[in-house]
Amino acid sequence: MWPFVLSFLFCLWVFFDARKRRMKSPFRWALGCLLLMIVFVPLYFAKRNLFAGEVREGGTGWNVMKSFALFWTLFMIAVAATAIMAVGQVSNELSSDAERVGARLGAALGIGAIVSLWFFGLVAALVIGLFLKKSSIVETGPTGALAIEKGST
Repeated sequence: MWPFVLSFLFCLWVFFDARKRRMKSPFRWALGCLLLMIVFVPLYFAKRNLFAGEVREGGTGWNVMKSFALFWTLFMIAVAATAIMAVGQVSNELSSDAERVGARLGAALGIGAIVSLWFFGLVAALVIGLFLKKSSIVETGPTGALAIEKGST
């Protein structure tokens, strides 16, 4: 449940932020975030127009992977919270000690799998991002439609 709530909240935030930054198709960005938050939110952060005074360094690839690492962590926290709540509900309905021990072992294995998946996804994203990082690329706002409005293309 929590991963869907997280996706919906980011969907709303991306929609309003994209409108404020004069992005093309804010509805499409929001829909992408709703359907596949873990991909579209980092992509949005790497591609969005910058306001005056904002700086983005390292190139698109680095910025996507850096943001992916952050949102991967948030997403996996939501998954772990949902899993823990589900285990709590199931364990209340168990009647014997053997069932409770089995549920605890299964919960420990499940949470261990979630933590492992988070860790390896995080490390992979950061390593790939470091290979993609181009320190020579520095974007300074305003960019895109915001730069056209200011007349400073």
